[in-house]
Amino acid sequence: MYAEFSRARRKKDKNFDGKFFFGVKTTGVFCRPSCPSPTAKEENVEYFESIFAALEKGYRPCLRCRPDVDVDYYTGNIGGTTIVDTALKSIYDGYLNEHSITDLANDLKVSERHLRKLFVDNLGVPPIKISRYHKALFAKKLLISSTQSITDIAFASGFGSIRQFNETCKAIFGKTPTSVRQQIDHSGISDNTTLLLRYPPPFNFQQILDFMRHRAMNGVEVVTDTSYRRTFRTQRTNGYFSVRDNPSESALELSIVCDDIKCFMEIHNRVRRMFDLNTDFSTINNRFAQDKLLSKGMENGHVPRLPIAYNPFEFMVRAILGQQITVKAATTLAARIAEKADIKTGKLFPKGLDYFFPNAEELISLDLEGIGLTKTRQQTIRTATQALLDETISLSPTQDFRSFHKSFVNLKGIGDWTANYVGMRGLGMIDSFPANDLGILKAMKKDGKKNATKAILSESEKWRPYRAYAALCLWNSMKEN
Repeated sequence: MYAEFSRARRKKDKNFDGKFFFGVKTTGVFCRPSCPSPTAKEENVEYFESIFAALEKGYRPCLRCRPDVDVDYYTGNIGGTTIVDTALKSIYDGYLNEHSITDLANDLKVSERHLRKLFVDNLGVPPIKISRYHKALFAKKLLISSTQSITDIAFASGFGSIRQFNETCKAIFGKTPTSVRQQIDHSGISDNTTLLLRYPPPFNFQQILDFMRHRAMNGVEVVTDTSYRRTFRTQRTNGYFSVRDNPSESALELSIVCDDIKCFMEIHNRVRRMFDLNTDFSTINNRFAQDKLLSKGMENGHVPRLPIAYNPFEFMVRAILGQQITVKAATTLAARIAEKADIKTGKLFPKGLDYFFPNAEELISLDLEGIGLTKTRQQTIRTATQALLDETISLSPTQDFRSFHKSFVNLKGIGDWTANYVGMRGLGMIDSFPANDLGILKAMKKDGKKNATKAILSESEKWRPYRAYAALCLWNSMKEN
């Protein structure tokens, strides 16, 4: 493995950026593979599979290639366990900013000691230190990309005090937050923060926009030829964000407008999931390219990215609305629910962003009569919403799919298709597979005849654990027909 890293480093191969980092012993800095600095001698180089391992070893980020700013590290758990991967997602969302390691271990149903061991074995760094590094790295992005005060940035990144923020930045970057900011020219930066969400090319932004355009909810979302925009609410604030592609930077530009910067980490990570920026596609592409059926749905050797809904509850409602009707009809009904809930945004929001979608507490008391919903569909929405409020079901993306599927299909009016579709697009569970979906049934015809669902499920076994991407390939292959 390190021989491959060595070749990539010497060739300055951008394809390996984010897949490993290397430290130079003589300078005490670490870089990404494509760093333009003079190539260091092999005997002076040390390789790391994650940015955290490099920081833990005491290396500081290179000021030239900026591996801490210009490379995202969300696929850091290379070959790791599901538990570590799940825990990392929670840490990246700021879980440990307000909870303890004990809480995290309890949520994952493992002991605190075992969780620490899994992290050290997989990433070489315990979870509490990864949380500390992540907060510092996120804070540095805000220092560079915004004009927000250092105090606001400290608390937005999860630090308990300015003193703690200063000490952490100095220990990791060798500079105080003020020194980091003084190195950046902020003259062209507006009051609202724009963050760059890095991605390894190729990235077909237009393909995702086209997918979202047909599903955009009037009043809540706006999709143009070049951007996606929507309203949001968090526990702390409300606002809207917009996403555009910046191919020259190999990044999406995320602009967030709200009155509380503390939401930035949550929105940043949700949008990364929405556009499927955290997945390492190398294994999936290699496997599916060899499959005669799935390869038909690939474009230029790449499987479609999985567009994951911003709001899991909102998507659950939309999936129920979509049972046995067209996408267009379901989208129209969802917009009617938002309009009837009448949770308005305000005058400062752009045209088209008029409403916030109701949350579970607001929807359960909403009269759904008069918007074109059958009595049965109304009751199914209420049943699922109440189950969520009663904690009979969970919409946490870190739960096990089998547990989610079992609890969800036990609800009256919820079938296998809805459970798989919510798991796939609402929660980002990449092994979900709606085998009885009409598009999949058509794509998997045998001799011109629809295949039995049982046979389709049997055939799909060879695509585990990436069956959600298999479904996307199957749907994509039907566009040509």
